[in-house]
Amino acid sequence: MNNIIKQIGEFISENNNFLITSHFSPDGDNLGSCIAFHLMLKSLGKSSMIVNEDKLVSRFEFLLEDKATAFKQFSEMNVDKKYDNVIIVDTANIDRIGKVAELFSKDVTIVNVDHHFTNTNFGSINFVDGNVASASQLVLQIFKSNDLPISKEVSDAILAGVLSDTGGLKFRNTDIEVISNVKDLMGYGSDMADITNRIFSSMSYSEIMKVNKVTSEIKLYKEEKIAIAYNDQQNNPLEENEPVLMVLNSIAEADVFLFVRRVDTHKLKISLRSDSDFNVSDFAGQWGGGGHKSAAGMRYSGTFEEFEKDVLEKLKIEITRG
Repeated sequence: MNNIIKQIGEFISENNNFLITSHFSPDGDNLGSCIAFHLMLKSLGKSSMIVNEDKLVSRFEFLLEDKATAFKQFSEMNVDKKYDNVIIVDTANIDRIGKVAELFSKDVTIVNVDHHFTNTNFGSINFVDGNVASASQLVLQIFKSNDLPISKEVSDAILAGVLSDTGGLKFRNTDIEVISNVKDLMGYGSDMADITNRIFSSMSYSEIMKVNKVTSEIKLYKEEKIAIAYNDQQNNPLEENEPVLMVLNSIAEADVFLFVRRVDTHKLKISLRSDSDFNVSDFAGQWGGGGHKSAAGMRYSGTFEEFEKDVLEKLKIEITRG
């Protein structure tokens, strides 16, 4: 691991003009890691661009003052411009970045920084540790080990990522290392209370109404302890998934939670969470998905009704069998 971290430090030192990216449908860990890299590189006088297939989530905009020039959706990019130096964070396999891969040059060098056990080691340099709660913690480790500058702004971005993937230090993945990292970040000047409030208690009225529409129709299967929410993204375009997942996770009668989104005709994206010993990553893997034991994602080709008959029924059976 130390040798890999050193290689990443050399990659940063020897190059310029970086593309930073992560999985589509960005979340806090995704964005915090990307923004931290961008801000650190900027402080070194190096150029970088964050590109995602989806737009920047508004409640994380406070982390990026130069968001108009630093963060672009793929649809805004000139595909003729190619990047040789790419940093990919919080992404288990290359397919999860979507069309952004079209911006890579033929001679691209990819630094892959991730915390998913299912990571396919797709990078030229792979720093993967499935034992940490967030990719942002690995970013912190890279910066500290290579004596890279950590300003308050960089620290804020990393802390936002850590807090997001631990549910504000409430999820089961909150361990001693998480607490130690949070302490370090507060030492760089980050205000944990302020960042927690910004990312967990700040949402526009219109977004709240959209979330309420989804959560008001949650289905609960008490016998199997499953809660499922469904949203048609084309008719009710949510900016992100986390607010719905937080509501699902708060349902006392459920241990396994699913948020299903229709993103196109007969195309579904599913986020799975587990608050029990049931491994949602293994389950999602049956459909080409994956992630962590307690948090995973997958895609499904078909209608929601077909999903219920196919995936949901199988999930019920597997949970019942224990």
